[in-house]
Amino acid sequence: MSASANLCTRDSVKTYLGLSGTTHDALIDALIAPASEAIENACARRFAQAGVTEYHDGDGLNRLVLRRRPVTEVAGVWDDPARTFGDATKLASDDYVLDAQRGFVLLRSGTFSQGVRNVKVSYTAGAASVPDDIAQACRMLVAAWFRAGREGGDGLDARTAGEVALKFSAEPLPPPVARILERYREHAV
Repeated sequence: MSASANLCTRDSVKTYLGLSGTTHDALIDALIAPASEAIENACARRFAQAGVTEYHDGDGLNRLVLRRRPVTEVAGVWDDPARTFGDATKLASDDYVLDAQRGFVLLRSGTFSQGVRNVKVSYTAGAASVPDDIAQACRMLVAAWFRAGREGGDGLDARTAGEVALKFSAEPLPPPVARILERYREHAV
């Protein structure tokens, strides 16, 4: 799966590496997308803000845990055992409370109906801008790959000439990058 967004820019990587000119621009551009993808995969989360619609199994409890965080807005919550999700099954916004950072939707009273994929939630989640330390982790990873490539140990499994296309082997992230990412890692509930 490709990254939800590039987590750093060419200019910020060039500044980090102390480079000027355009000699390495194509390579840096080609490294940013896979580095961004590696970071999102390592964190098991997407960073770019996006609209999301999820379907959950109603389990007779009063809360749901949404898959993406932080939640910036909830467009609607439906509880419909028939799974038609019409207006009559849409909950009023004052029927639930949102814990945006943890991604919880908590009913003020009652429970969600039991069923399979009978609760629908449409919401917006993700950061409006890339967190500074995530952008730094991306710069560090791109720089590590850039330097490794110049030293012949680039970890590339495939290259394409012309339009630059790169595929990297699944090497572990450099420890300084992994330390930054740890606080963002989503753990299975």
